[in-house]
Amino acid sequence: MSILSYGGEIMKESYIRLIQYLLAAVIVVAIAFHLQLFSSLIGPGYIKAQTWEEVASRMDNPFYDGVYAVLLFTVLTHAFIGVRNVLFEFITSRVGRVVTSWTLFIIYVIILLLGIAEIVASAS
Repeated sequence: MSILSYGGEIMKESYIRLIQYLLAAVIVVAIAFHLQLFSSLIGPGYIKAQTWEEVASRMDNPFYDGVYAVLLFTVLTHAFIGVRNVLFEFITSRVGRVVTSWTLFIIYVIILLLGIAEIVASAS
């Protein structure tokens, strides 16, 4: 059974591709919020945004914690789907693909948990 399955059926590659595209759209929006920190038009400007006071204030702001969590999840998921797709170009056996999917999934979960731990630690 593949990790990309639901209800006992393996998720179609077209659905995985759609998820990849939707994640890219979410990334664009989240990056816009992230980059506004450095914009002179909306945010405090690049130089001021790098001061300790500004960085510390963002660490205490739940909105930015949410933006960072969304960025972490979407970029990590988008990247691992992309890496999986590239590896599947070279790995054609069913067993090889299952092992690759599970290995990538375990690495994904470890990195996601480490990232979430950092976001939570910066909020406290």
